[in-house]
Amino acid sequence: MSSSILVSIFEGGYQPINALTGLAALRNAGHDTDFLDAYVEGYDIDRLKDYDTIILPVPLFDSLNSAIRLCKELDDAGCTADKVMFGQYATINAKYLTGRYADHVVSGEWEVPLVSLMDRKAGSDKPVINVYSNGRKTPEQTMQMLKLRGTMAKPMRQSAPNLSKYPQPHLTTLMGEEKIVGGLELTRGCHHKCTYCSVFSAYDGKVLLGDIAQIQDDVDALVDQGMEHMTFIDAEFFNATRRSFDALAQIHKRHPALTFDFTTRVDHILENNDRLGELYDHGVRVITSALEFPKNEVLQQVRKEVDVDDLKEAVRLVQNSGITLNPTFIMFNPWVTLEDFPRFHDFLVETGMEDAVDPVQFETRLHLYKGSPLLKNETIKALRLEEQEFHYDWFHSDERVDELFRASVTPAVEGEFKRCCLKC
Repeated sequence: MSSSILVSIFEGGYQPINALTGLAALRNAGHDTDFLDAYVEGYDIDRLKDYDTIILPVPLFDSLNSAIRLCKELDDAGCTADKVMFGQYATINAKYLTGRYADHVVSGEWEVPLVSLMDRKAGSDKPVINVYSNGRKTPEQTMQMLKLRGTMAKPMRQSAPNLSKYPQPHLTTLMGEEKIVGGLELTRGCHHKCTYCSVFSAYDGKVLLGDIAQIQDDVDALVDQGMEHMTFIDAEFFNATRRSFDALAQIHKRHPALTFDFTTRVDHILENNDRLGELYDHGVRVITSALEFPKNEVLQQVRKEVDVDDLKEAVRLVQNSGITLNPTFIMFNPWVTLEDFPRFHDFLVETGMEDAVDPVQFETRLHLYKGSPLLKNETIKALRLEEQEFHYDWFHSDERVDELFRASVTPAVEGEFKRCCLKC
């Protein structure tokens, strides 16, 4: 039995790319780290407590909460293993997590830091990079993210459950047929600075590019597992526009039967309107785009750099291309009024989307996580806030809006995730 295990808890219902890149980096460096996808396979506390080191990826807010619950269960069971966290929400909460729930927390890109940490635990005297350890206020050694470019590992797909274990019911609805779905990323981070977005908080507008040849090999591995449709899980597909078009064309040429979906902003849809047909010809069947709310004030406050007329034009362009638009919204936010909700319905009717919106989007609420740039927003500062461990509950200035939100929330359904994107 290995002395360390990497346990994936939740990565949006997809085969866990954060976990599998971390695992690949460790095993490629000679560390015999075991792997468990608890989302698919569950976990046994008695088995886990036998390890010396338990490594937990926390890329999403839901995975952070799940990781905290697991850490508490381990502590209650008398587990003495070192606990390590990495991923987007570990980065945002690194100083708080270390010494409370984790012994070591990676800040930023994880492959090189994880290896440096595990090397140290194996006896190396080389510095541990970008890791908060045992309550330290600063890492032993820091390395700028730009110097970590080229370190994205190829996911170790063969160690995870088969893709068939990760159904995507919403994509089935959007495409009208069920397919085996895989996910990968061309880039990490995002060059945009939408003020509500946890990617902005973690990456500050920076972008890391994956190696195209390595990505092609990863696509091959996913196809070998039966993948029929691929989600680009990048926060922004057009982080590097020409490169994204080229990568898609290469993948399509190699696997012409594959279909695709990706996420992009409205302004990129407008910029690339003359190439939407090319995207369709290369297999793109769904584009997810955050429309937020059809009100100019909302769009300005969250720094989307578009207006409502732009939203309407983007919707029209995608619809005319034959690609299905999957719009997401922040339905309940501090800048909407009760009178805006009928106008929202009018917007859906005008754009022909009244039957095209995932019902979950009608109950999304602005997530005010700790570290959010929106905490400096004057509207937010004027609200009543209640501090929680990793976020703030906020209360609308018109209590009727909050009453409508509470009345809109539906019970959770297995396999459906109430969030606006794959990165929050």
